[in-house]
This record gives sequence, structure tokens and C-alpha cells, in this order.
Amino acid sequence: MVYNYSYLYIAMSARVFAKVNMPLSAVSLLLNIFFIYCMVFPQQGAEQLKRTLKVLLGSLIACNITIHSSSILTVLCEFVLYNVINNWYIWYLMFDVILAVMMYTMMTIVTSCHWKNMFYFCQIVRLQHSVFIWFKRNIRAIINCALILNAILFLFGIIVELAYAVVRFNYQQLHNASDDVAEALWNSVLINRKIRLVDFWTRLGCFFLSLCVMLASSYATVLYLWRHIKNVEESGLVSPRLQRQIKMTITGITVQALLHFLCSDGIILIQIIPKYYDVDLDWNGYIICTIISVYSFGTSINMMVSQSLFRQRAVCIWQKLLQTVNFSSLNN
Repeated sequence: MVYNYSYLYIAMSARVFAKVNMPLSAVSLLLNIFFIYCMVFPQQGAEQLKRTLKVLLGSLIACNITIHSSSILTVLCEFVLYNVINNWYIWYLMFDVILAVMMYTMMTIVTSCHWKNMFYFCQIVRLQHSVFIWFKRNIRAIINCALILNAILFLFGIIVELAYAVVRFNYQQLHNASDDVAEALWNSVLINRKIRLVDFWTRLGCFFLSLCVMLASSYATVLYLWRHIKNVEESGLVSPRLQRQIKMTITGITVQALLHFLCSDGIILIQIIPKYYDVDLDWNGYIICTIISVYSFGTSINMMVSQSLFRQRAVCIWQKLLQTVNFSSLNN
């Protein structure tokens, strides 16, 4: 009996990964350093950010920096450290941990963006229902609890990845160990593998849940804000400044939801397809890393456009630069 067995390999090469991710990471890191500068040294006369919004923006900035630093570290591991580290297994485990850090950091970005949308919703719209009023009064505590829970999930996932990596490494290093030691380590590998499998499905479940919640909340928020702005426009009680603010908020929420939809779908498909089909999809993890980097880069661009603090500061710097260039050309 002859078996026609075919196995498909789909992956991104290291060179393509470096060519795509290095420019994205460089630009995004510069943007987020600029965001930090704007928050630490605000422009005179600029509107002061509320503490809750500072926490959410700080979380987004830290996550973007972490993702793109991890992306650059991956390139360094591939082209520099790979020749320094003689043990390929250590290099493989390092990349496994870096990938886990990037995935959980992306989940933190999703959490921060979701609560940032809710914060803007509570600040812009006049809430009349008792539940919404309670939510607005306690939004700082609710957001802090959500970020703490997300941090606990993040730490759990990273600890699981590190524990699994250490146990596998110790098992691979067995040479002259006794049978009892080898059996104990093998049992540890099996236990950690089961825990890692639970962590895998938990992470995918969180991605799918966050996708549903993000789309539902974004749709509801955009729809409510759009109806709100139409009503106040008809009444003539809205100021041009508030009108621009609401429109920029709607644009920012829509762009972020679209980014999340595309990137989360890509990650979920890449993770699930190899488990049910004869396809070795993204065996080196470069495609997932690239998707996460693109998501983080898009988040940084969206922050630049939708956040007035960053946008106005960028415009001010650009105008000063043009004035300097024009002044220099006149003198010459």
C-alpha cells in the first residue's frame, strides 16, 4: 500500500523578516520616544492629561517599545548572537520566550486601547443612566483592576514559557544521569507540556474574546458617538472644538478596531491551522512576529494622529523646523 503524504511548509525567511521589521521598529521606537518627551515635557498652554489617560497612554507606549525592542533583538539573535552561541537549543529557547513576550504584550495593547476608548466615551458623552454614572465615577479603579489582571496573565504566560524552556533544556543536557533523574525530568517535561497547552488555548481564547469585545465595544461606541454628534449638531449646542474631538475619537477607535481585527485573525489562524492540517505554518515564528510588529506600528501611528497632545506638538516642531530652514535660506 502506497501512502501519498504531503506536508506543506510556509515560513518567512530571516532576511525578509529583518528587511520588514527593522525599518518599522526604528520608526516606531522614535515615535514612542517622542511620545514620552511630549508627556514628560508638555507644551506650554497645552491641555493637561488626566491621570487615568496618562496611565493608559504610558501602558501603550511601554508595550510598543517592548514589542519593537523584541523584534530588533530577534534580528540580532539571528544574525549576530547565533554565531556567538554555539548551542542552537539555547538560541531556540530564547526566541520562544521573545515570541511569548511579544504576544502577551500585544494583548496588553488591546486591553489598554479598549479601556482608552471607554474612557473617552465617558468623558465626551453626558451619561444619564445610573449604571453608566456609576461606571464613570469608578472608571479609574475599573481600569486599574483590568490592567492588573492583564499583568497577572502576562506574568503567568511568561513564567510558563520560561519553566518549559528550562525543563526542556535540562532534559536535553542529560548524558550520564541515572534512570531516576531522567525519569523525573521527563515527567517534569510532560507536566510542563500540559501546562503550556493550557496556556496556549487560554491565550488563543483571550485573543478571540478580545477580538469580539473590541469589535462590539468599538461598534457600539462609534455608533453612539456618531448619533450623539448628529443630535448636538442639530441642536446647535456643540462647539467646533468638541465636534473635532468627537470625530477624531471616532476615527481613532475605527482604525484601532480594524488593526485589531486583521492582526488577531492572522495570529489565530496561524496558531490553529497547523494543529488540524498538514501544514507547518510559520515554524520559525517570524510571520507572527511581523504581524505583531505591524499592529504595534499601526497603533503608534494612530496615537500620533488621534492624540491631540502628540499631534499638536509634532505640528509645532514641524513649523519651527520650517521657520529655521526658511531663515537659513534667506541668510544665504
